[in-house]
Amino acid sequence: MRLKLKILLIDDHVSFCEGLKSAILAASDEYQVEFDASAEWIPDALMASNDYDLLIIDLMMPGMGGIELLRYLQQSHNPTPVMVLSSVEDPAVIRHVIELGAIAYLPKSYSVYQILDAIEGCRQGQIHLPRHLMAGALDTDTETVADSSLVGGLTRRQLEIAGLMEKGLSNQEIADQLCISKATVKTHVNHMFKNFNVSNRISCLRAIKERQREKSVSD
Repeated sequence: MRLKLKILLIDDHVSFCEGLKSAILAASDEYQVEFDASAEWIPDALMASNDYDLLIIDLMMPGMGGIELLRYLQQSHNPTPVMVLSSVEDPAVIRHVIELGAIAYLPKSYSVYQILDAIEGCRQGQIHLPRHLMAGALDTDTETVADSSLVGGLTRRQLEIAGLMEKGLSNQEIADQLCISKATVKTHVNHMFKNFNVSNRISCLRAIKERQREKSVSD
């Protein structure tokens, strides 16, 4: 049996927090959920005990919001995972949040089941972005990673997988679409991570695009 994941919800809309907490606890017994309307005390608490497995925070709050908390964690080299909740769907904002280290960006329009899916994915080491926002959050241009010739020592299969990653497909969905095993997909993804010295999909896809630009300039 897995240990319960200790989650802290931070949102100044108390009724929203209460509702989300109740829904998460009702949907699964694998989570322990607390909530607070302020994030001001969190840095001291994390320094004292680092007692939480996951923080879910509203992007915009009085005082310390999602961006401020992410900056603090980044500067203090604190590894506590953070998921950001927001009604904002601006790709530039999402990109900035991911660059600061967030492991997920959750629209407040999400159902509790979508939030639970995102939490479970992040528990397994994935980064979660809404599919309809993923391409815009990765870059502002229209070229996709699958459009270019081979770059960065990647095989055609790896670029094909990267193109499906960009569309937001999970490893299992990529495996189903390409008629290969999930383990094979994981092997290719891990090779790409190692090749570009990155640890998540977002950084990997951005590194591939940057390498494509460099290649097009040299050509």
